Amino acid sequence: MNRNISELGELIFAHYPKIRKLYRDLVSIRDIPISITQLTCLHILNQGKDLTMTQLASDLCMSNQQLTKVVDALAELNMVERVCDPNNRRKVYARLSAKGRELLASLQTEVSDKLSFVLRKMSQEEIDKLYDSIFYVVHCFDTLHIG
Repeated sequence: MNRNISELGELIFAHYPKIRKLYRDLVSIRDIPISITQLTCLHILNQGKDLTMTQLASDLCMSNQQLTKVVDALAELNMVERVCDPNNRRKVYARLSAKGRELLASLQTEVSDKLSFVLRKMSQEEIDKLYDSIFYVVHCFDTLHIG
């Protein structure tokens, strides 16, 4: 079965709302006063290194001005810290705080628990295939430089 790039684009475009809804259904942020964009920001910062505001804005595909509002809200909730570069005080880094890490850890547990329930009727072979498929998609798009 040969597929062309246009069909791949149509598939991604058509199913993006379902993928986004799946993620939103797996994490309960209803009781947490953050948006999905703010949660994505926490995920990016959870990769382990401090990012400049410009780097973080680029990773989130937004302007520095938009990002400032996102980080301000997260800083007010003590989930993100701003750190000045000791060599250049104008350079500001965003860093995940302990509270932000705790939130992500609890959401990770929640995702695992919900997946255990939702996928309980799947065989181990099906779960392995699903894992391999998601891993492959993520790997493919990690190697691309879009934007």
